[in-house]
Amino acid sequence: MTEGQPSQTKPLQPVVTGGVRPEIQALRAVAVTLVLLFHLWETRVPSGYIGVDVFFVISGFLITAQLLREVERTGSIRVLDFWARRIRRLLPAAFVVIVVTILAVMIVLPRSMWTPSLIESATSALYVENWASIARHLGLLPWVDYPLPVEHFWTLSVEEQFYLVWPLLMLAGLGIAGAMGDRRTSRRRRFQIIAIVIVSALVLSAVYSVWLTLQHPFHAGRSTPSVVWEFAAGGLLALAPRLPDLQLPRRVEAGLHYAASWGGLALIVGTALVPALPLHPAPDAALPVVGAAMVIWGETRRSWFSPTRYGSLAPVQFVGDVSYGIYLWHQPIYVLVLLSTGTNVRSAGALAVVAVSILLGWLSKRYIEDPFRTSAFWKPLGRTYGFAAGGMLLIAALAAVGIALAGS
Repeated sequence: MTEGQPSQTKPLQPVVTGGVRPEIQALRAVAVTLVLLFHLWETRVPSGYIGVDVFFVISGFLITAQLLREVERTGSIRVLDFWARRIRRLLPAAFVVIVVTILAVMIVLPRSMWTPSLIESATSALYVENWASIARHLGLLPWVDYPLPVEHFWTLSVEEQFYLVWPLLMLAGLGIAGAMGDRRTSRRRRFQIIAIVIVSALVLSAVYSVWLTLQHPFHAGRSTPSVVWEFAAGGLLALAPRLPDLQLPRRVEAGLHYAASWGGLALIVGTALVPALPLHPAPDAALPVVGAAMVIWGETRRSWFSPTRYGSLAPVQFVGDVSYGIYLWHQPIYVLVLLSTGTNVRSAGALAVVAVSILLGWLSKRYIEDPFRTSAFWKPLGRTYGFAAGGMLLIAALAAVGIALAGS
């Protein structure tokens, strides 16, 4: 269709380059940048940790969209295959970071500081670090008044627990739809029931999150049930293309998309600059969650007024592409510097942490994440799950040896 031809029915489609939506990569870059700024220049970006909320929305959107496509193709979800893909995508780089961190802790820190960090490393490898953090806060694990090198794995633990449960919920919805519908209406009914499941998860989680935030904000921030609503918001967005279109004129729809993109970015950045968010994750995280959803929904093409025109710049796309590795590496680097020297990195030191994190993030993507994810050797489910179990056991054993040495 040529420019200027009106259309009452054909919806705008998102720009996709090589299977990657550039606005999502740009959103990842924004999210990881906010987290980095929060850790290294907290006074400048006091609520930059809301970058994690943005990541949750992105994950909910992408994973739900992937599962919905499988439902469209096959009418079901192959849960073991889905989990295996998540293992191949996320665990290799994470295991490398944890092992390197364990060795670094035992080399640069005094033995008196080993045990809390090594416990945290083991729970991170098992993807229960969020619950370990809560247990430490309750006094069930050794309490420390300083940050730990892999404490940021609580977010990855929450994500993995979400990945574990979400396809099962959608499968349950498919089962209900199958029991209720006939062959002629089964497709429409499937998506209706899935929508009900997602909305129910969002509402229940949001209500629980508000209650727990009022009682124990720290626990609410790291409890998986109290942040599921953020993933579910992205999931609802993934379901939107399968619902009836608004049927708006093309220019009106384009204006709405542009307004949503810029408005969403403003919500995210504005929230990150707020001095305090006392009711985080609920209801305060609603601002970055809605902002992230607006950005994902809003962008369609790269006109001069489009955020994607600027988000598609090579440096932004690069940071988004390696954002997972940057997130993995940045905290062990700056925390180990802090704990070994007794001082926070500042100025040139902080910039050096950023540079090293980006370099290691790229190396992880290039030499660990991509080769493992695409390797035919690891495609069989037995090898994938064997790798996951073996890696977890190895890291737990390394941590146990270190803890034993610390107490000797």
